[in-house]
Amino acid sequence: MSVDALIRKALDAGVELALVDGRIKVTGHRAKVNEWRDQLRTHKAEIYRHLTAANDPEPPQDPAAWRELAQAYHLHHVNCSTCCSAGQGRGLRCGTGAALWTNYQNA
Repeated sequence: MSVDALIRKALDAGVELALVDGRIKVTGHRAKVNEWRDQLRTHKAEIYRHLTAANDPEPPQDPAAWRELAQAYHLHHVNCSTCCSAGQGRGLRCGTGAALWTNYQNA
């Protein structure tokens, strides 16, 4: 199973993953977190790389390119339950969403 699929299945089970101060933060109902703990711990390095990969994109050079950044964030946001919740003030964005949001806000 790919790391992306593992993260998606964990999210579907109610376990959310986010990068906070360079560390993976796992949240959700205690029983669900305990159920997923070993599997997530086994793939910790891959999950960390996956969550941090989105933090490296280069912002466009064209100042008017904020529209591209907005579109990229919104396309991600509507398909990510973690980012949808964060947009409503409940929790943090996922690693990909946080990077897209930061780039969009900085444009």
